[in-house]
Amino acid sequence: MSTSTTSLNCPKVLPVPFTVTVNTSASTPSGVASHPQKSTHAGFTRISKFTLTPNISAASGTPSIEEFFPNKLSNSIAKWDFGDGYTLSGSDAFTATHIYNVPGIYTVAVFLYDKDSNAYKSTYTETISIYNYASTRIAVETRNKTEKDGVNARNIPAGQLKTFNMETTAAWQDVPNPNEKQTFFFTASGSIAKPYDFNNKYGHLVPYNAFYDEYNTHINNVYGLQTILYPHYFYVGSAATIIECTERQALSSKNTDAKLLYSSTGQYFSKTMPLVRRPIRFKYYDDVPTSQVNLLIRLDTSRHTIKNFLIDDIETDINNSNRNFLETNVARPTVKDQSTINLNVGTSIGIPIKIQRPFVQRLSFTSTGMKEMSSIEYKRQGQPFQVFVALADDKLNIGKYYNIFYNMEGPSNPAQDRQFAYQWTDGTTTLNSDVSSLCTEYFPFDGVDTALSSFAYFNITPVSSGTWTLNITGRLDSFENTNTSLTAYGATTDYDPSGPLGAVTLGVSEDSAVGGAALILGSYTFTVFPSTNDVEVYKVNEDVDYSKILKSYRFQTLQHEYDKLFDGIFTSFVGEASSSPTTFGKTIFEKIANFTINNSDVDFCKINSLESFYHFLNEDIDISLPEAPPELKRLYDLFSIKISKLLGDYERYDQSFDTQFYTSSAASRNIDFDNPITSSTYKVVAGTPFVARQKFNNEFILIRPQQIPNLSADGEVHVNNPVLSTYYLSTYNSPVLSGYSTWGWPLDTTVTGASGLDLFYEFYPYTAYNIVSAENVQNNIIDYNNNYNSVARSISSLSASWDPAGGIVFKNLDYQIRKGLQL
Repeated sequence: MSTSTTSLNCPKVLPVPFTVTVNTSASTPSGVASHPQKSTHAGFTRISKFTLTPNISAASGTPSIEEFFPNKLSNSIAKWDFGDGYTLSGSDAFTATHIYNVPGIYTVAVFLYDKDSNAYKSTYTETISIYNYASTRIAVETRNKTEKDGVNARNIPAGQLKTFNMETTAAWQDVPNPNEKQTFFFTASGSIAKPYDFNNKYGHLVPYNAFYDEYNTHINNVYGLQTILYPHYFYVGSAATIIECTERQALSSKNTDAKLLYSSTGQYFSKTMPLVRRPIRFKYYDDVPTSQVNLLIRLDTSRHTIKNFLIDDIETDINNSNRNFLETNVARPTVKDQSTINLNVGTSIGIPIKIQRPFVQRLSFTSTGMKEMSSIEYKRQGQPFQVFVALADDKLNIGKYYNIFYNMEGPSNPAQDRQFAYQWTDGTTTLNSDVSSLCTEYFPFDGVDTALSSFAYFNITPVSSGTWTLNITGRLDSFENTNTSLTAYGATTDYDPSGPLGAVTLGVSEDSAVGGAALILGSYTFTVFPSTNDVEVYKVNEDVDYSKILKSYRFQTLQHEYDKLFDGIFTSFVGEASSSPTTFGKTIFEKIANFTINNSDVDFCKINSLESFYHFLNEDIDISLPEAPPELKRLYDLFSIKISKLLGDYERYDQSFDTQFYTSSAASRNIDFDNPITSSTYKVVAGTPFVARQKFNNEFILIRPQQIPNLSADGEVHVNNPVLSTYYLSTYNSPVLSGYSTWGWPLDTTVTGASGLDLFYEFYPYTAYNIVSAENVQNNIIDYNNNYNSVARSISSLSASWDPAGGIVFKNLDYQIRKGLQL
């Protein structure tokens, strides 16, 4: 069976015009200025609604197209081709409306029908221009644009981290879900330095380029930088204009036709819609001076719905390649200056920068090959450590592009260019044996690459504790010296004289007597702690000798012959008096003995118990510690206690008068028997206590004198001097002072005067007494009676002894970490 095509089954062709109107005519895209009907034939994706109506009828008295058809054209049915792969189906409305979701220029055509359902194709077409309300673009702020076409648009010194502000606009197709974090990819084109190698532990020593986020964290080239973009919603107002609304308004029932048109780094707030710019901050680092480097930045638009894939209003991600952010090239960076957000600098792709060579100011000392850090100065006796020495600028940024460290020698004056000498000294003794290995041409990095020769690399093993200094001397003959205002010749160039590093660099002029050559001198002082912990802290009940306890259980004589079993096996397991507090025996004993304070007392409890108190009180806890080994966990628990609670306080006495032989007994702490009071002449002073001994029962009474009324002979109070602060003891119970005879003292009121008092009492001065000895400290956590404890009660200064670098807390943590990591 075969079919043939004839004129009978082909639609008839005729030119039928149709009208085009758009609901956003007042917001015509600026890019269609040359379009002849830009107000009706141009619009935006998602929000511009086009209305199309065929013109088959005419006004009264004017011939219409319908008259040329014997069967009349239908004015209720038409089939439209909108040019984007979408056609009307089903109702085939005569007057059609359509919204475009993909930018482009589209040709619209229509099919008409007569009453017998014969199709008529109109040869008349219209073109419609569709734009995104905002296109995807990246703008990077560059304030110091200096040359045409953006070359040297930003100058960056080598080895320094520089911050850039980036503002982004992303069309809705590129960011269909603004609630998800968007990813930006960064790379540098033209840099001589290699990208940072995340898989190489010596990667930071090799000259590299890298990107960082605003928190100075590396941006991995594979994973990019993730950040939030803020959505911008719009709806069509009554005046055919596009009006922006907040996200909350768009998602409410108030503006059901509001559409997401773009997302950006700018965020709108409130009814007045003030724009708050929130630029994305990233940082770039490059070690090697280069005339021009282009920073290339791409927005990951892998969820972008590519043109011709968007059919029948499908808005889901149907792109399975996940790589079209490289294919479409929609996220091309542009350079921003002070006046506009989207200024294209010539035809450059990317952000052009220049990596400049900074001027050498000093030597840098570090244990990692990075910027210096305070922890480098504290080491342990007998434990090897490494030191990297390099040239650096005034900010301690290392210049890895100098290949200068050749022919390293011992302590002597340099004899030729590119030669450095070293010296290791404590001020009186100079040692070179401590420097066990020295490498300048090759590193442990590999055995071939000499890119690390800009460092002097030392392996040092300190054989004794104390303060040691590493001195380095080097020639300056071949160093760059173009910045006379920053020259190191003849001047001390220390930029942190009061800091932990002290004065570390000195420039010496060429005519100096030191070797007769231009030198750069540098030194670094190390504090070497003893190999053992000299500030060991022991808690109460951590002094148990569990091995001795086990030995005491040997009731059979035969068992006394197996000391090796008990000393060699049991002791290593349960511990002895000198063992670590975290040995099994000491841990069990301490847990039982200190159970109450470890768990129930908020001042002394362990971290876990403190967390339980927070939960019990339904409070948010503001402390968080990782699970640590037992030695570190013990220190966390110990140093979380207040210093006053750790140290405890001396026992104080205020009414210790008991004695067997009152004139000589040492038991009486608060009475001065050596200076008895004569009652006939003693003058009482308000606020100064004294002691009375009652003779008939040897009872001691503490008297705390107060002010008394000053009465005349007639019992009236003196007007000018109403109270007495001093008065004679001999006037006790005087008739002149009737009514105030006892003065509020707990003494016999039937006696008067000194003669009466002396019959019943002896009087002595009161003395304050504090027992200052370790055995009389109370409420303390540190056990001062433990022979292995190294912290005395007198070491009580928090700022000077406990908290600072090199203090008690530092030394204990340092010792345990080094021991645990075998450093």
